[in-house]
Amino acid sequence: MKGLKGISIEQFVEALGSTEPVPGGGTTAALTGALAAALVQKVAALAQKRGREVGESVTRAAEFVRKFLELAEADAEAYAQVVAAQKKAGEELEKALVHAVGVPLETAQKALALMDLAERLLTVCPKALRSDLACAARLAWAACTSALYTVDVNAHALRDQKFRAELGKARTELADLAEEKAAFILAPLEEELSLWLGE
Repeated sequence: MKGLKGISIEQFVEALGSTEPVPGGGTTAALTGALAAALVQKVAALAQKRGREVGESVTRAAEFVRKFLELAEADAEAYAQVVAAQKKAGEELEKALVHAVGVPLETAQKALALMDLAERLLTVCPKALRSDLACAARLAWAACTSALYTVDVNAHALRDQKFRAELGKARTELADLAEEKAAFILAPLEEELSLWLGE
């Protein structure tokens, strides 16, 4: 697969299910982030249309969409470099691996930042769009945790112990913050969305 631009959803899914090394989980995590950001953009835009104050949320969400799409491309390219470097090993492989953990780590960081933006919309989200905001929060959380799994699989082969330790700390902090943030956003949304169940 040469790139994501200009291909259909069907083509991407077919490539994802193939035996080729890319695209894989890292690219999927970033695309999940893009979907979450697009939903946040929708919520912000419709809230704004109804006269509610959303600040720069629409623009920021659109920027997140673009960034996640860039990260999806970058992740596929990064892992392709790892595959190529595995034939040579040594410093070239280490360099490729450092890049291959850096891209999904950024995806996870952006997903956490997107959750911050989603949180700000809790008080202005129209009632009919609360399911969209909940979906956005879940998808952003999934993007973060999925990206961190990609960090994990590439970190195993890293030889620089200091870098591994720093990466591990950053990974753990991101995972914990994302879980806390998602729980905070989802609690009021899920409570209201489940009222029809009468529980």
